[in-house]
Amino acid sequence: MIDPGRYTSGALAIANLSASIDGLEFRRATGASFESLVALSKLLFVRGDVLGRISDHDRAEAIVTEAIALSPGTARACYLRAQLAGRFHRFEEANAALDQALAAGHPRTELDPDRAALLQATGRYEEALVLRQALANDAPGIDRLGALASLLAEMGEWAVAETTYAAALDADAGVSPLPCSQLLFEWGVSAMRRGHLDRAETIFAQLNAILPAHVPGRGHRAEVALARGHLDIAIRLIKPLVEISDDPEYRATYAEILAARGDSRTAKEAERAAAAYELLLARRPEAYADHAAAFFMGVGNRPQRAIELALANRKVRDTPRARNLLSKAIQHAQQVPKLQRGAA
Repeated sequence: MIDPGRYTSGALAIANLSASIDGLEFRRATGASFESLVALSKLLFVRGDVLGRISDHDRAEAIVTEAIALSPGTARACYLRAQLAGRFHRFEEANAALDQALAAGHPRTELDPDRAALLQATGRYEEALVLRQALANDAPGIDRLGALASLLAEMGEWAVAETTYAAALDADAGVSPLPCSQLLFEWGVSAMRRGHLDRAETIFAQLNAILPAHVPGRGHRAEVALARGHLDIAIRLIKPLVEISDDPEYRATYAEILAARGDSRTAKEAERAAAAYELLLARRPEAYADHAAAFFMGVGNRPQRAIELALANRKVRDTPRARNLLSKAIQHAQQVPKLQRGAA
């Protein structure tokens, strides 16, 4: 699929990323400019995405809010508010902020990728496709081709999506493994969602070769191993993540693997994951409703809470996945009394 040798080593890339963050943090302490604050927030979001660190996302949110306060009401500030709201799945707020940015004079061409992402996130696939295709035709790089591929995968156009993912990798002219790693992660997740577990494992193995420290990639690879019944591999993959990431998704996966192994620690780990999810939901309900619903439907064992969260998720995004999640949550809740009666 791709030669890892074309990229800088993953360890060096992470070290460089952290060094850049530290440098910008130092500058902020002595009086940072608007642009340096924006740059710092972007790097923190990247590191948070790659290393599964919600603390980095929290820090990035605080930094970008500080930048907005330096230039309130400007087109750039509106654009930053839109990006922040979109990242945390506050889609109506994000759309309104994009409209404000455009009205304030922000170039439409710079807003279009974010507009396409919002259309895709809320299930308006045909509109998103027109925009994604135009953007990719205009600048066929890894980011825009990768975004088009992810949309095609969501639309069920898997064969075309595969070709487009491959084209996105071929279009990568950089030496940093970070853009490629995020693309491979999205590709692997798309394969998982289609039930193509062997394909997903192949893609996640490629991701591991390029950036072994990619926490979400390792976590999803553990899910693939669990689904394939490779429990020893799954536990080896997931266990370190429970200690290095503050995202409850990995503790939830750990609890699922423990349950599959019949391990007595399952209930304790599930309780810890549940508590962590509730804390996140209190702060960012839109961003974590879907993952939390899946957890409470499964090893979290709170069927009604799963329905509440799946309903909340369905309210902000009308996508096949959101509808399917809600349907599964309702069906599961209806089956629980039957299963309990059968056990009795």
